[in-house]
Amino acid sequence: MPPAPSPYLQIFRSHFRFRFAGIHRSSLKMCGKCLCALLLCLVPVAPMAPSAAAATQNALCSEPLRVRVSGDYFPFSHRAPGGKLIGTDVELVRTVFDLIDCPIELEIMPFKRAIVELSQGNIDMVPFASITEHRSKFAHYSAPYRNELARLIFRKGEVENHPISDINHIIDHQLIVGHERSSYRGRLFDSFMRSDTGQHHVFHTTTTTEGIRMLETGRIDALVEMPSAVMGVANRMGLEGVFEVHPFPVWEEPVHFMFSQQTVPVQLVDAVSAAIREVRRTEDYKVAFGHLALPVPNTGDPSAPLMD
Repeated sequence: MPPAPSPYLQIFRSHFRFRFAGIHRSSLKMCGKCLCALLLCLVPVAPMAPSAAAATQNALCSEPLRVRVSGDYFPFSHRAPGGKLIGTDVELVRTVFDLIDCPIELEIMPFKRAIVELSQGNIDMVPFASITEHRSKFAHYSAPYRNELARLIFRKGEVENHPISDINHIIDHQLIVGHERSSYRGRLFDSFMRSDTGQHHVFHTTTTTEGIRMLETGRIDALVEMPSAVMGVANRMGLEGVFEVHPFPVWEEPVHFMFSQQTVPVQLVDAVSAAIREVRRTEDYKVAFGHLALPVPNTGDPSAPLMD
């Protein structure tokens, strides 16, 4: 028996569907800068009968998109006890690509490697990505889909020992902070991490789990991370109540799906963005992401297109 459709998909599958002429993505990579010569037509169509919908299945993608996800970024992207990849971001990814009839293949991969693979066109998409000048040289971005934030995570009882109100207080307090390789935690921390003095106070980790273990054992003094992710993974590791969040606001901004320019056409990114905007209108979206959900602008016309 096939799995039940996600809540998002049940809401939109009969109301929201796109089609465009399929094209093998490997040809996009070979064409390089000649991509603009390949004409792709994106047109919204009316709801279709089941037989017509089946006939146009996979019209957006001639082969599955290769999507990198995390295996330990709870509650956004993680493995269930049975091995299945689940999480709020994973569910959103599945829903959005189902809405545009585009099959995907999820693959767990360290973030640093994923950035390299995406830049070379070896994978097609990475979720929970921030826009940076470096990444914009090789990536397209979807519309934003939720907020991401970073705070300093300490061992329980140690926050009060570090009254930090400036990023350089990390140096003053002689702290070593953990940071996942190639992840982006805002301009403030990025500048600190690259500074002559600040770089000696940052230890680069490969995964959230590795950072938590290092913090638990005292090999680092704090983690620069998403609080809900650290607490969620720590709880699953049997470390509930071991850590606490410092109130200093390191960073907060929306994140996006990031696509390889070598393999994914802009027209597909536009279709994904349209689906994201529609999902953001739903109550299910607001419940799933809570305080991290992006607001819907009050235009006075609930049917007006949602722009970012």
